Amino acid sequence: MINPSDTKNPKKVNKDLRQDAKLLKILLENTDDAVLLLDRRGIISRVNDAFSLLTGYASREVKGRHVRRFWSDISAREQLPLINEALWDCGYWMGQIDLPLKRGGHGVFAVKVLAVLPDQGRVRLLVVQMARTELIAPLREAMVEADDSAWDHLTGLPTRALFQDRLRQAISQATRRHYAVGLISMDLDNFTLVNDSLGRERGDEALRVVAQRLAKCLRTSDSVARIGADEFALLLVDIDDVSAAVRNVGVVARKLYELLDEPITLGGTEIRLSAAMGITISPQDGQDPQQLMKNSATALSHAKRKGRNNYQFFSQEMTETARRRFAMENSLRYAVERDQLVLFYQPQVDLTSGQVVGAEALVRWNHPERGLVSPLEFIPVAEETGLILPIGEWVLRTACRQLAAWKAMGLPMIRVGVNLSALQFQRQDLVKIVESCLEETGIDPQYLDLEITESAIMEDVQKTVAVLNRISAMGVKLSIDDFGTGYSSLSQLRHFPFKTLKIDRSFVRSIEDNAGDAAIVSAIIAMAHSLDQTVIVEGLETDAQLSIMRRLQCNEMQGYLFSAPTPADVFTEMLRLGTSLPAKEKA
Repeated sequence: MINPSDTKNPKKVNKDLRQDAKLLKILLENTDDAVLLLDRRGIISRVNDAFSLLTGYASREVKGRHVRRFWSDISAREQLPLINEALWDCGYWMGQIDLPLKRGGHGVFAVKVLAVLPDQGRVRLLVVQMARTELIAPLREAMVEADDSAWDHLTGLPTRALFQDRLRQAISQATRRHYAVGLISMDLDNFTLVNDSLGRERGDEALRVVAQRLAKCLRTSDSVARIGADEFALLLVDIDDVSAAVRNVGVVARKLYELLDEPITLGGTEIRLSAAMGITISPQDGQDPQQLMKNSATALSHAKRKGRNNYQFFSQEMTETARRRFAMENSLRYAVERDQLVLFYQPQVDLTSGQVVGAEALVRWNHPERGLVSPLEFIPVAEETGLILPIGEWVLRTACRQLAAWKAMGLPMIRVGVNLSALQFQRQDLVKIVESCLEETGIDPQYLDLEITESAIMEDVQKTVAVLNRISAMGVKLSIDDFGTGYSSLSQLRHFPFKTLKIDRSFVRSIEDNAGDAAIVSAIIAMAHSLDQTVIVEGLETDAQLSIMRRLQCNEMQGYLFSAPTPADVFTEMLRLGTSLPAKEKA
């Protein structure tokens, strides 16, 4: 949009701007929208009276100043490259911008920018139109605006008209950025019973509580509106591609049900609410706002016919996908208490001696109907829903108990690696949990190896370092898992008390034919060794890969070349028999 360097004669630019301002005089004087004229550098040359009334800034206060001076909010400034890109692509941009007001507070404005071009194709001026969509405290309650009807007086939420305008803008931006938009229409089940039994005043109170809960469930970029007596609409923006959108919108729907299920006390009476929901997704279901509203209403009607507390996607295929996911989530919630989870163990082998020196504990779900469910299928669901917390703690305790059992059998002691989720660092007291497991089982801490991925440690480096240092001080070993797939570097690893580095299998898959992969692995091994770390390579499947890793001085391996993950009893027998790889031949 704005190019600070302007090779054009400034006098000629100003002359052109004056001519354009005359041509637009009728627009400036007769529109209710705030209008600004900018030169191609972003310098304000003229504003209309509506702009002054809207923002509080008189024409003399802004004329000749750069438009960036009025973008105090960092997030608004970040929009500049996007606006610039859109103007280059199609000469037009539309969206929302948060700007400060002279009287105090901020205003959220719907903004349209049009590049006016002369015959030769260079931008001559920019026309900016602004309309208020929302005021942020403290101004909203203190001012009565002309568009006050856009707000529902009972709940403080936008009405249908403002919601549709936001939907239109969201679709426009999502189309350009190749994102999806989700729309949920929600109707409270049997809400007339609340009004009839407790009175309309209590019913209004319940609607206000519902409005607050819905707003709490969404991100700041999303929107919720009251579009009927007991009907609400939710707009979910920037939710990746359509396949991810189905999952993400489904997660939101689940959260909505949980929030609505929390009791509401009205005049001493406790009630619980439920709702039917209709869901549609753009661009798969269309890109016209009116059509999407109609689609979600159609899906809502279908959900109502299915009964209370029910949701439906506009697409039946999406409904079935989401339904299968939530069926899995519900079953997964009971997997721990119903003893459906089991641990498999994949051996880790010393590449010099060929002896088994460790194992990675891998959780499996023994579903009563489906049999063993792949972790690729249920672990993402567990991560998204928070179920990874009880599952992760169960895995840790079970692995520690297995170590204690092997010790009691008199078998050779090995270390066992247990994977930790980023969510466990964020929401649990890991230090306390690890202490509890060690105390309960009485195992030597050196045989417990906690594996953490790069992405997990980079969530909050300072907090993670503090937690890991406390765990390391107990004598527990720590490994960084899947190294090379995240955003950390070996230089960052010196800040963490890791004893082991595991190279991700993706570097091994084509190492026989790819000299680049071999060079990367060699560098990782050398630098890890300089930090006194043991290196384990994952995913070894061929003798050629084994030969290369031995030549590169890798310490240990894990992969199908030696053994797939096995149940505890099979692994126990492996330890009893002393199963091993052929030792490395001496040079």
